[in-house]
Amino acid sequence: MPFELVSCIWCRKNTTKHFVNTVKLWRNISSKRYQWIHKLLEQRGSELEADMVICNKCRTSLYKERKRGGVVRIDTSLSVESEESFSVNINQENNSIFDNLINIGGVYGDGNDEDYCSWCLKTETETKVLSSVERMLLLCDYKIYCSPNAKRCKSGCVEIPVERFNEPTSLTCNQISLLINDLIYEVNRVKLMPLLVENDSMISEDDYQAWTGWSLNDLKDMTSLISPRMHKSKHRQPFDAICMYWIKLKTNLSFRQIGTLFKIQTKEESIRKRVEDSFHAVSRYLHDAIIPSHLGFNHLSRADAIAHHTAYTETFFGNSLALIWDGTYIYCNKSEDHKLQRETYSGQKSRHLVKFMSIVLPDGYVLDLIGPFNGKENDAKISRPGDTQIVDRGFRDVAGAFEDLGFDVKMPGFLQKGAKQLDIEEANETRMTTKTRWIIESFHSQFKKWRFFSERISQDFLLNIDILVRTLAASLNKYRPRLFRGKSAEDYTLANKMLLMKNRTSHLEQLISNGDLSLRKNWTSLLDIELDFYFPYLTLDFLREYTCGVYQIKQSPAYAKAHLYDHDGEFEFQLSSSDDSFLRCRLHSKHSSTTLYFICIHFDYDDKDEPIKDHYCECKSGARSLGCCSHIATILWYTGYARHIAWTPSLRTDRYREKMLKC
Repeated sequence: MPFELVSCIWCRKNTTKHFVNTVKLWRNISSKRYQWIHKLLEQRGSELEADMVICNKCRTSLYKERKRGGVVRIDTSLSVESEESFSVNINQENNSIFDNLINIGGVYGDGNDEDYCSWCLKTETETKVLSSVERMLLLCDYKIYCSPNAKRCKSGCVEIPVERFNEPTSLTCNQISLLINDLIYEVNRVKLMPLLVENDSMISEDDYQAWTGWSLNDLKDMTSLISPRMHKSKHRQPFDAICMYWIKLKTNLSFRQIGTLFKIQTKEESIRKRVEDSFHAVSRYLHDAIIPSHLGFNHLSRADAIAHHTAYTETFFGNSLALIWDGTYIYCNKSEDHKLQRETYSGQKSRHLVKFMSIVLPDGYVLDLIGPFNGKENDAKISRPGDTQIVDRGFRDVAGAFEDLGFDVKMPGFLQKGAKQLDIEEANETRMTTKTRWIIESFHSQFKKWRFFSERISQDFLLNIDILVRTLAASLNKYRPRLFRGKSAEDYTLANKMLLMKNRTSHLEQLISNGDLSLRKNWTSLLDIELDFYFPYLTLDFLREYTCGVYQIKQSPAYAKAHLYDHDGEFEFQLSSSDDSFLRCRLHSKHSSTTLYFICIHFDYDDKDEPIKDHYCECKSGARSLGCCSHIATILWYTGYARHIAWTPSLRTDRYREKMLKC
């Protein structure tokens, strides 16, 4: 079947429609994007057609004449009989124009981009003119040439510009000269541009977060706080100084390395000094601007502090103010000063360090951070007798001092001399304490994400370490959301449930204590039972509710993997010889390879609402009825959930271990 013939709307040269669709030398100009060609056709007296095409030579000729501001010559007396002569004249004119054009291989875009977005190619959108940086980005990253008048959608559109392989780039000498000047300008700009700048579309929000730990808006707000006090310098802007300060704390790079990142233009021997001066200036100004309103016992009223309570502290401890205390360490180099060397050495950690005491409210808001240089200056007037002080076991020697001041001290329980396990009441009290105390550990983890405080620091920073520590804590209060809201309906429901379970006794624990059920005798291995073993299926929601949290469930895969590794990929379970609703297993301690604990679980396969009746473990906190320990959670997770979803342990750490054993 013969192909349908079509003609160029301008020169009337014929071709087939199949040729138009497959070859890039013809262009369909029926859309509104080519209205300027439609006007030329109307001036010439030609009627517009529904489907119009133009050859590439005519289109390029008309466009170049239009760019030069010239008038396209239109022969209104053109008729069908003179079509051949008209075509000859036009082609001669085209040849004279093409003699001045240079084709740019591998680059696309004809520069006719004034009336549409250069990224999505849409015409009827609100646009803005592209900056020189954006045009060079398109050219370098996507091989797309744009004229100085190119535009882009104001509201943003596609992330990757639409390809336009059907638009080869042909430029005049003048356009090439302008393009080279733009490229030279861009190279010089990038050559002298700091790592992070305030207004640069090429830098993403993730870049600011990765290098400083803060968003661009946070950095701008900090800049506005210190700008009135910082003197002007030709070497850096206030925004640069803020970025250098936080990059030092976030990455712990040397001052000299940061100077390279920010292209400090000065003598080689002065680069480090310039950055160090900016760092200490920002630390003073930022400390003075942020601390008074966002850190310290006096920056909050008692009512404001109580507003930071969670459902768990309200339910467990009432309406009294609850403060969570814990210490953290910042490691430092060994000093040449013998006295300072002795004072900073920790026998417990076997390292030189300085200590800070964090005082955190139940939702993660930092009330204060007391350092070794100003710890005695805080008077804690916000707290009153009767308030709750939540601490860890490291406070055992000063717990009496808290109580003498009238405070109610909540501390994880201690084993009595000769005892191997906390009794059920102490174990439940310990669980309520840890349920509210974990937030301070989360704060320290967040705090140490700024590597300056997690690595070993130079002695030079010890004089101002309290300023740096308190500034970061205050900044987290000001710019970051709370670590834990803890006031949802689900939180209140769980808190009330835990309070009711606190005084519940364990029937299974009593059976074992009285000798009615032995954990060592009269058990039959499941491998010796011919009948199928039926254990109730447990959902993750049930497990989270039963364990009163997620920590124990997160520990379960590691415990399960270790048990499977020690027993050739099989979990070793036993059932009681007298009652097959009692399941026994033995798990190792993650702290000691020689310590093993017996675990017993009482279950009822037919009870869909409460399939797990009771539990007991030989570990230190295994007798508690308020939630359960990680060993019990492991058995419930693996037997009731993991084996139903065909869970397999990760092999990544196995490869690490094998590699180390081969060395």
